[in-house]
Amino acid sequence: LEGHTRSVTSVAFSQDGKRVVSGSEDQSVRIWNATTGKQELELDGHTNWVTSVTFSQDGKRVVSGSEDQFVRIWDATTGKQELKLDGHTSYVRSVAFSQDGKRDGKRVVSGSDDQSVRIWNATTGKQELKLDGHTDWVTSVAFSQDGKRVVSGSEDQSVRIWDATTGKQELELDGHTNWVTSVALSQDGKRVISSSKHNFIRSCTCQSP
Repeated sequence: LEGHTRSVTSVAFSQDGKRVVSGSEDQSVRIWNATTGKQELELDGHTNWVTSVTFSQDGKRVVSGSEDQFVRIWDATTGKQELKLDGHTSYVRSVAFSQDGKRDGKRVVSGSDDQSVRIWNATTGKQELKLDGHTDWVTSVAFSQDGKRVVSGSEDQSVRIWDATTGKQELELDGHTNWVTSVALSQDGKRVISSSKHNFIRSCTCQSP
């Protein structure tokens, strides 16, 4: 898939596998036909590197995060920007839609170099929660399948589990000896997997005591 003019930083499939979204240092988000490789849309609006992109569960929307400090939500059919989420005070490194047992993704989570994790209403663009606890850049965030929990990883070497309703930190998982680069929750929300720059992948249960 050729079209970006600088390094590509993030890619994701739509749930049905028919489309791909990509984000780039060229400041654009692009949507591609996964069968033909043809570019369908170019989503312009970010004013710095795009660092993270993903589709909503139903494939109708795209969320993107950027070093311009904004999270943006786009209509994946028209390419029109629907919302600009303003609150982070440094680069946004990671974004994700909630699933909430539904297909439209009612909430978005973002992680930033400002050391915060934030949860937003994906319909209104309003910030619902700011999750504080990390002491360095937040590099990766994800929702549990039911949307009730958030996992985050950071350059402070920790993985943290949060209650996505109250914003309360449930668990802090230590063990990495270098930056955490990526995190994910299992389908049932009971296990978390994380990777770091010290070449290790760790998996552990994330049940609260």
